[in-house]
Amino acid sequence: MIAIAAALLMQATTASSAPAVPHAAPSFEVLSRQAVEARDGKRLAEALTLFRKALQLKPDWVEGLWEAGSIEYDQDQYKECSADFRKLAALTPGQAPGWTMAGVCEYQLRDYDAALKSLLRAEQLGFPEAAELARAGRLHLALVLIKLNRFEDAIVKLVQLTRDDKKTPEIVVASGIAGLREPWTPPEVPESERDKVFKLGDAMAAVMEQNAQEALEKFAIVLRDYPNDANVHFRYGAYLMQEDPERGIQEIGKTIELQPDHIPALVSLANIYLKRDQTPLARQYAEKAVQVAPGDFATHVTLGRVLRETDHDADAVREFQTAVRLAPGSPEAHYDLAATYAKLGRNADAAREREEFRRLRKITDPNQP
Repeated sequence: MIAIAAALLMQATTASSAPAVPHAAPSFEVLSRQAVEARDGKRLAEALTLFRKALQLKPDWVEGLWEAGSIEYDQDQYKECSADFRKLAALTPGQAPGWTMAGVCEYQLRDYDAALKSLLRAEQLGFPEAAELARAGRLHLALVLIKLNRFEDAIVKLVQLTRDDKKTPEIVVASGIAGLREPWTPPEVPESERDKVFKLGDAMAAVMEQNAQEALEKFAIVLRDYPNDANVHFRYGAYLMQEDPERGIQEIGKTIELQPDHIPALVSLANIYLKRDQTPLARQYAEKAVQVAPGDFATHVTLGRVLRETDHDADAVREFQTAVRLAPGSPEAHYDLAATYAKLGRNADAAREREEFRRLRKITDPNQP
């Protein structure tokens, strides 16, 4: 029995010390096929795990990055989807979808500077051909601009989106927020402001749709309900400048009566009176704008134009130089500075600024020559 036990012990020891036959790891082909099957079967958690495993074997798998990022976005995993779509954008830099989705994920992460860069890149590439994805990207670009206090830029994007497609509730809300000049995302709108946001946005969206009668009716409603809101009067006045300029000036004037430091209203009146050759009034409003907002490049551009028009060219140069320093990425500031240098005979300086203007214009509007 001892001999038998010893023999069994030796057999067991030998068996346990024998190396196990390793199971072969699934190949990329197997994992990618299983991931697609799980996705098609709506087993999204399983699909995401498989896509991630496949991407470990082939990190440059474009389809896998798109699928993994899409599932992560649907499951509110914004940090992960941002990383995957960033990788996709790096692999396909000349295609818009990766940049669009990277920007949307970054927006959800509240990384608005990164989202702006991604979405502007997508815009330069023409946004994706898929209509739904393009709409989402363009809307999120407007929302990012709102969060960054670039309200007029956001309204321009919303006008383009509305005229290329159609008015939606999302556009109405975004327009109302931008019109009130508040850096809110839609969920951040205080309950006390929601009615005003919707009514103002509805009126502005009617303007965007170029429906004059509806715009007048809806502005009448929001003015009736919120007669003491400066921004409501300003948006109405801005609209009336196209239809009835005298009434438009009156409404913008009411804006300043209600809020004397309303920068867009001050800048608007300065530009209006400059076009009408009423330079003393133009200078009055432009100087007040600079006084109230010395850190806003648009106020310096406006005052510079007034000074140049009245042949105070050296003073105009200083204002445009300040504007360029405050907003080096603004094409218009460089353009005005170039024009004023040229007027003073500073040709080399003018040529440099014109070149910078052309460079920046190609970035902000790729359709420009």
